[in-house]
Amino acid sequence: MGKYVLLILLSMGFYAAEAQVTTISINKENFQSSGFPFKGKRVLQVERIQTPKEDNYIVFSKEERGADPDKLYVQQFQQIDGMWQLVADESISEEGIVTSVWESRKAFFDADRDGKLDALFIYSRHPKDDLKKQLSCIGLVLYKNKFYRLRAEEADGYGQTTFSDNYASLPVEVKENVERYWNNLDKR
Repeated sequence: MGKYVLLILLSMGFYAAEAQVTTISINKENFQSSGFPFKGKRVLQVERIQTPKEDNYIVFSKEERGADPDKLYVQQFQQIDGMWQLVADESISEEGIVTSVWESRKAFFDADRDGKLDALFIYSRHPKDDLKKQLSCIGLVLYKNKFYRLRAEEADGYGQTTFSDNYASLPVEVKENVERYWNNLDKR
């Protein structure tokens, strides 16, 4: 009997270890001046996230303040064979729109238990001539080095959520985690 209990406890421990996601605080200013090869000039947000199978930096950056057009860069770097390599890269830019990263609104998890990062970041869109007015709130999902989106508009009181075309291809457990967070998020 004791052997079976020990086996069950060990199995549970390995299962929990497989799903562990660790975040390491990174100083934006130090990272920005480190020479790390991110796009842009200003680091808005940087996260170092480790899982049992990956070591990641996620970097949100922009050009100089006031650059026209406003361009948000989102990059995922992974340490592969001791070198940091770019594995996902997205540029977000719209004419007349400024994006704002919600640095304190994010979620890191491993919903599908593959030992790799699943992440959700939030940013918003604002008219260039009125930065206090928010037009929409966007959830940017990072899964297996690809980006997916959820979006809610101020025009309808953030009542409807639309999804990027590729969102449906996410595994159910990832969508459930993302949507649980999204549905509880104050999008204003």
